[in-house]
Amino acid sequence: MNKIFLLSICIPTYNRCDILEKSLKIISEDKDFDPELIEIVVLDNCSTDNTSEIVSKFNFVKYYKNISTIPAGINVIKSLEYGNGKYLKLYNDTVIIKSGTFNFIIEKIKKNISNENLLFYNNNYQHSNCEIKINDKNSLIETVSFNNTWILNFGILRTELNKIVNKFEFSELLLPQVDILFKLFNNKNNFVIFFSDFVEVNHVEKKGGYNLFNVFINNYLFILKLQKLSLKTYEIEKYRLFRYFIYPWLTKIFIVEKSSYTFETNKCFKIILKKYYYHIYTYPIILMILFKITFTSLYVNQRKSVI
Repeated sequence: MNKIFLLSICIPTYNRCDILEKSLKIISEDKDFDPELIEIVVLDNCSTDNTSEIVSKFNFVKYYKNISTIPAGINVIKSLEYGNGKYLKLYNDTVIIKSGTFNFIIEKIKKNISNENLLFYNNNYQHSNCEIKINDKNSLIETVSFNNTWILNFGILRTELNKIVNKFEFSELLLPQVDILFKLFNNKNNFVIFFSDFVEVNHVEKKGGYNLFNVFINNYLFILKLQKLSLKTYEIEKYRLFRYFIYPWLTKIFIVEKSSYTFETNKCFKIILKKYYYHIYTYPIILMILFKITFTSLYVNQRKSVI
């Protein structure tokens, strides 16, 4: 019979053995990590690097490997299913857990697990070092915004995960944690969200491999539409997504750090305009981005000609 833990940290991974090793090493050195209360689960999506050898160095890790590579969205949810904790917490393979995080989460689980669902969000531009209670989907989006797309921020009671049907319904949209979060809301409405400085993120070389704009505009907004949010909540969230997520990523990908990413950019402006054409705030931002792209290109070409 499998041992029941209080907390399962579930880490889906694929071909990031060096970064994963650093993350696991930090856990092994954390004085608050108690293997009697906390289990670490790694689900390897059939990596072709040395992930299995790296994980074998850490005897506290429960390691599972898919027979063949499966869609990333399915791998995320399956990692939760391998956890035996009363509370299942998703973590990216790129994050470094900060000192004090385990104690904080364990304390809150012990205190709240019987009557409320818990979410642990890293500090962001909206909230930091606070606790917020919510009981409807509009309040959820108003409180966490698009930060619900980061798998690090997702967690669920095992009893609640077992109640959810169609866990993989929208896994192809690459945002399964968002879909599960809303399905969880349909079953259990009392939530408490804790914001704190839980982790820092390792830099990933050549991050990407998918169309960021399709996932975070088309797919994310599609899931939001299904929730029948108020028009006000939906439109405010569209703005925040555009202003605080899409715009910064356009700048990174096309101007500032474009060599650092491998996101697909095919039809990105078409995707943006299809969803945002009727918003007046769209055009100044797009024109500014296009101007910066043109200016940067001219500057680079001028420097090359001088050299």
